Amino acid sequence: MKIKYIGTLIFLVFTCQAYAQQEMMLHSLSNLWHSNTSVNPAFFPENKRIVIGLPAYSIDAAHSGDLTYNDLFRKDGDRTVVDLDNAISKLDPENDLRFDQRLETVSFGYRSKNGKWGIQAGHAIAFSGTLTYPKSLPELVWNGNAAYIGETVQFGLQADISDWHEWSVGVMRKVGPLNLGVRAKYLSGISALRTDDDRHSMSLYTDPDIYQLTLKTDYAFYSSSIISAIDTSDLGFDITLDAFSNTIRSKNQGVAFDLGATFELTKRLTLDASVVNLGGLIKWKNDPRYFQSKAEYTYEGTSIPGIDIINGSDSISFDTKLDTLNDIFRFTQSATDAMETRTPMRIYLGGTFQLTKHWAVGMTVFHQKQGDNNNTAVGASVRWLPLKWLSLGGMYSVNKRSAANLGFHLAVTPGPIQAYFVSDNLLNAFSLKSSPAANLRAGLALAF
Repeated sequence: MKIKYIGTLIFLVFTCQAYAQQEMMLHSLSNLWHSNTSVNPAFFPENKRIVIGLPAYSIDAAHSGDLTYNDLFRKDGDRTVVDLDNAISKLDPENDLRFDQRLETVSFGYRSKNGKWGIQAGHAIAFSGTLTYPKSLPELVWNGNAAYIGETVQFGLQADISDWHEWSVGVMRKVGPLNLGVRAKYLSGISALRTDDDRHSMSLYTDPDIYQLTLKTDYAFYSSSIISAIDTSDLGFDITLDAFSNTIRSKNQGVAFDLGATFELTKRLTLDASVVNLGGLIKWKNDPRYFQSKAEYTYEGTSIPGIDIINGSDSISFDTKLDTLNDIFRFTQSATDAMETRTPMRIYLGGTFQLTKHWAVGMTVFHQKQGDNNNTAVGASVRWLPLKWLSLGGMYSVNKRSAANLGFHLAVTPGPIQAYFVSDNLLNAFSLKSSPAANLRAGLALAF
């Protein structure tokens, strides 16, 4: 696949869905089976012995600042057009995308008749990562370098993205008021791309007298099953993408652990704590590659090579522009055995107080760590059970991004059926195109 427009790369940055899974609303519903598989391995549906987890899907999208889908795309008559001018005006000097996505395909739980022992197993597909980019990157690509004459501007993009299969087995043990759970997870990597932490520099200097451009790169990244080649030796700037593989048989392997506990302090008050994805590490052995560009190039033109291509000029030589990009970046590749990615570690602390038969309140403290990125949130919840099989509730939470998150849950559990919808921010869940963040989860299970 040949990338003919460098702007395509920026388009991907703006439009990829960003997921940074919190599951705070789900944490308040310990009687749902998927709160076990995603939040705490010590949770188990009350008065149930056998559980079959059917598919559950969750997303939580977040972009720093106030950039939304509607800022990037606008209607022009009966067409939808890209409006990067408007989008760029909403960006911060440094911008972040954090994302976490999870599809739980199937799971199983069993608890002994006396409730003292339990086992569990399951499978899920996860996608996680971060993107960090300066405002100068889309500005340079869209508007050129006129705003940076006489300045050296950095425009390197940093990325840490991966997806993987997750196979898990676990055990639970109840000792008096204390219930403990531990789960081991085998991770099978699908694809990954990660920039080198020490080499992510790309800079441009525009001479104020003769407008000569000097571009410098000291940039490198690892890739497995995403980019297989950057051919800069013959036909200009040619990137070859691997077909995305969803195979469960992979040389990319790793392990992670979930630990959890609940403690029934009184008949009304229960405390809980858990750590999810503890020690999660995947080593990528499926043809991992290391791409690097370390070069300095002086260009005699007055604008960045490729700007005319992006803006649709018909008066330029397309091949010449691509050859110039080739001369600048000069990517080389080599095999590597040093490619690793870490799964996001999440910590939950909480408590639930049963006010009456129909009302309960709770508190949740959440922390997620992924590389150098950390996110902490605190939430207070209320739950109403007007019927034995119907649960409604809300949550107010505060996190690094916002101090005004209103969550909601709806759980319907007639007979053995468990069906639910939850969101840590209900307004965002139904306005994905007009919000810089979104969060929702839905799932099904059978509990007997």
